[in-house]
Amino acid sequence: MRYAGLFAALAINLFQQPAALALEAREVFKLAEPSVVVVLASDAKGEKNYLGSGVIVAPTEIVTSCRVVEAAADIVVTQGSALRKATLRFKDVERDLCQVHVEDPMPSGKPATIAASAEIETGQELFAIGAPRGMERTIARTMVSGLRDAGAGAGRLMEVDLPLAGGSVGAGMFDQNGRLVGVAAGKSRPGDNANYVAPAEWIAELPKRSADLILNAVAKAAQSSPAQPPAAAPVAVEVKPGVVPRVGDKWKYRLIDGKRPVGVVTIEVIESQGKTVRERVTYESEKGFLAERSVLAEFNPVKFQDVVSLPGGYQLTEIAPYIPLGQDIGAGQHWQALPVTLLMGGYGYGKQKFQMEARVVGREKVRVQAGAFDAVRVQATGQKSMGSDLIKIICNYWYSPDSMRTVKMSLDVKYSNSSFTPNSETYELASTEQTR
Repeated sequence: MRYAGLFAALAINLFQQPAALALEAREVFKLAEPSVVVVLASDAKGEKNYLGSGVIVAPTEIVTSCRVVEAAADIVVTQGSALRKATLRFKDVERDLCQVHVEDPMPSGKPATIAASAEIETGQELFAIGAPRGMERTIARTMVSGLRDAGAGAGRLMEVDLPLAGGSVGAGMFDQNGRLVGVAAGKSRPGDNANYVAPAEWIAELPKRSADLILNAVAKAAQSSPAQPPAAAPVAVEVKPGVVPRVGDKWKYRLIDGKRPVGVVTIEVIESQGKTVRERVTYESEKGFLAERSVLAEFNPVKFQDVVSLPGGYQLTEIAPYIPLGQDIGAGQHWQALPVTLLMGGYGYGKQKFQMEARVVGREKVRVQAGAFDAVRVQATGQKSMGSDLIKIICNYWYSPDSMRTVKMSLDVKYSNSSFTPNSETYELASTEQTR
């Protein structure tokens, strides 16, 4: 067995080889380029525009630098000729890492393969793919010039020798096997001229980190004096102090199925006690229909209000019907784990419970039958797997101080099974009667 030692040495050598050979730049680009997008953002007035890059990490999820999107009222993601409106999903300003959500995947998009940055070494070659100066999907070779401890076991920031031009912030940093190892954060330390890359494993920590930041922001806002601004940039909402819903207040909504008007829903306050009102709901198309429910008369999205099932299979699904009285809705606010039960009986699923999350999208102009309104849009989303089907719920609410109550609401139900027809119903304010 004189060859035993030789075979053992060969075996050790083989197991020490990398799992994959380093690829050439063109091969890295072919693998990684489908996961890179351009991120365009603007403020509420459309006066400040921001350009950056982003990386697709799930079919409808994109990560980028918070420098690009944190102050944005409007976010658009592009890849080639494809364009998608996006909403801020998670924000971790401390680590300069944000995640945005698009409703539909990019036609040519592909989520990046993520690798742990612990494998990265100083002197290693990396490839940045982004949109420097707006030039889409550009690849640049760089080297890791240093690894900096982020502290508290949070991993290591990668320092690279590549100057990150405008548009490159948020770019993907890929290793020689085309795997995402980080997101370009730009100059992330005051007075520091180095260019840093946030490690890719931080992406998985975004949901928890964002939740912590939101709770901290709420706590600080409660303890701060009125002179101190809230953590989130506020969307100005002018309201009359002390105005609350009164008995006799009435709102009529036009119910639209897809694009087809099908009836008018009337909501009337029949009892008012503090922050709670009792509503009576009637449906003009069905004279015998009547429902009553108690609803919070404040903007407090901790759960959905009791869903009202209307004749024809329609559902009045509201998260917080009334506009906040004497307070602003802050752009970027986010709430999680909001329970709601919806009837999916038309597809044999019966009542199903969903855990929704909601976020303030920003200010929008809304035109409905009752007139044009300067409103704030809040979007709530949730999904649930049922066998081979994935049910996705998307709710949008537009609030205006001129009506006290929502001026427009929409409920969209989408199914991954192509044999099921998507549901879409909208409630637009037709008129309002208030006892003032």
